Amino acid sequence: MRHTILALAILASLALPACSTHENDDGSEAACKEVKAGAVTTVNHYCVVMNDDPVDPELVREHKGQRVGFCCKGCFKKWDAMNDAQKDAAIAKAVALGKPAS
Repeated sequence: MRHTILALAILASLALPACSTHENDDGSEAACKEVKAGAVTTVNHYCVVMNDDPVDPELVREHKGQRVGFCCKGCFKKWDAMNDAQKDAAIAKAVALGKPAS
């Protein structure tokens, strides 16, 4: 029972919009939708948590030797709650989206 409640809590937190917890703006999702200046040096060009949002080149984490990009700092918490299989699937999905139009 305890594991079920924990799993449901994690899934619910993953479904919430990450940008509402963005620490550097007014909390609007518009900031996450912008293509940020700078070279993207991660394996993904779209956020691994919020697939509609382009990566901010300054928001990067390492996973299994790969640089992974995020749209906002709010996505870090959701990423950290994922297990390795979920992270691998999220990376694959984000990479498949390609590059955003400039």
